[in-house]
Amino acid sequence: MQALTEQALDQHANEALRRETTVTDLTRRIARLAIALGLKLDDESDVHRVLHQADAPPHAHDDHPQRLHLRARAWTELRGLLVLRYELERHLIEDLGLVLSRHILEDAELHLAIAGFQPGVDGLTLEMHHLFGDVITPDTSST
Repeated sequence: MQALTEQALDQHANEALRRETTVTDLTRRIARLAIALGLKLDDESDVHRVLHQADAPPHAHDDHPQRLHLRARAWTELRGLLVLRYELERHLIEDLGLVLSRHILEDAELHLAIAGFQPGVDGLTLEMHHLFGDVITPDTSST
């Protein structure tokens, strides 16, 4: 019986780790796209624009057709990835509970901060604030 319990705990831990990796990778890509598009997703207006505006807004340096095409692709990808992350967060909470989900999202944000991304560029801190209330930005000064 104890072996079955330990096996179940291992499976649960592996599932949590797998989901943390997924959230981290997804959030890293969202951050890169936001940077490329000149967005900071800790700003509600930027998030709203991405989710509700089908086409990328014009940019001063978009004078070449290939740049316009790349910007449009990045905009579309960012929109899709934000929606995917929202769904993933919903499933995290439903499947793993509020406490473990919060730890997974906080760890993903910490991984990005350690990798050198500016806090908020990926919008995850804003999302965590909406989900959990007050959220503290990760402190990477000791790493």
